Amino acid sequence: MAHLVWLAIPALLLFTRCSDEDDSGRGRGGQRWSGGPAFGAAAVPVRAEPVIRGTITAFVETHARLEAERWVDVLARTTGLVTKIDVEEGDRVVAGQLLARLNQEESKLRIRQVEVALEQARVGFKRTKELFDRQLVSEEDFDAAKHHVQDIEVDLEEARFDFSHTVIRAPLAGLVMRRATEVGRLIRTNDQLFSLADVEPLLARIHKPEKRMRQVRVGQRAQLTVDSYSDRQFNATVRMINPGVDPESGTVKVTLEVPPSSQRLKPGMFASVRIITEQHNDVLIVPKQALVLETDEDDLFVFKDSVARRIKVELGLVDGNQIEVLSGLRGDDSVITVGHEGLKDGARVRLAGAPPNAAVDTASEATSTGDAQKGGGRWGQGRPWGGGPGRRSMPDSATFIQRAQNRGMSEADAIARWKRMRERFGDRNSGN
Repeated sequence: MAHLVWLAIPALLLFTRCSDEDDSGRGRGGQRWSGGPAFGAAAVPVRAEPVIRGTITAFVETHARLEAERWVDVLARTTGLVTKIDVEEGDRVVAGQLLARLNQEESKLRIRQVEVALEQARVGFKRTKELFDRQLVSEEDFDAAKHHVQDIEVDLEEARFDFSHTVIRAPLAGLVMRRATEVGRLIRTNDQLFSLADVEPLLARIHKPEKRMRQVRVGQRAQLTVDSYSDRQFNATVRMINPGVDPESGTVKVTLEVPPSSQRLKPGMFASVRIITEQHNDVLIVPKQALVLETDEDDLFVFKDSVARRIKVELGLVDGNQIEVLSGLRGDDSVITVGHEGLKDGARVRLAGAPPNAAVDTASEATSTGDAQKGGGRWGQGRPWGGGPGRRSMPDSATFIQRAQNRGMSEADAIARWKRMRERFGDRNSGN
């Protein structure tokens, strides 16, 4: 009977172990029994971009309206009927070129009338002088005849002046920006006929705070962008800096010059102006979106042999969506730009679009598990987020949102990201 009891105990133990395992070789607690199939861990799909070498700049940015070097309104200098117009808006003209003509018949008639009056006045003056020489007329009569001739001579000059202005000519070389008259219209003195602009070069006048003026100097390079050509940059230079400070605004006027080669730019365009204050050549550059936002340090993930490695970097200049990396990366690295939210150091990853490989050997899993147990948790490299010894707390909401905006994220997206982080780490009771 005792022999039967001892035989039943191994059978019972074997039955108990088999009942605790599932078909995958794991126990109910998720532990793998030796001899079972390897644990499967699917690679996280990400997108990666190579680190590039290039030039990056720092700048002072503002906005301005483009202005012509010179802008002139051509006004009528006499009264007359418009009989001909030789130019249209957009035409390029040279100084002295014919723009329009007025009716000349009335002006010619006026000149003839004054000429006849002058001839009669001169005959009268000659007769008066002869009498004066014979002392038959007074000196007052002689002076009156003399002044009468002079008055009519002035009238003749005025008539000829009016006649010369029946031909409208360009006062400068440039573009016809506006035509304000029509053939057959009766114009009067000081009526506007045309507007001309010298657009070579164009100017942009900006106002910078007094405290920023140490960053600006004459001859400094600048770049312009306009909405019409948002994908193109135009070069400019600082032409002059006003020597005074506006007492009301505390700003200094800075005039930039745009070279004549930028023919696509027009006066009146609204431009974004960047004055280059610093430039670094042949440096490592990565997309700004590669930076990890859920951290109080500057770090990113490098894609290497299907593994994501979290690297702390030192950042330099920022230009739009690009940022300079001073240290921490090599020129042949690739950085993860999409899919790094929630990624942990050492995680298996694959490029988006590549076929997934769910198999992972036991050694890899053990290494990953061991790293996590040592502190390589979900959000940190040795110091995961959350409470407890060796862990660091999440950055406060204001700090996180400001850093996210500095790295190109909108305020609304930054707030949404913060809320997801707080829920993920169970920090719902935080007052931030």
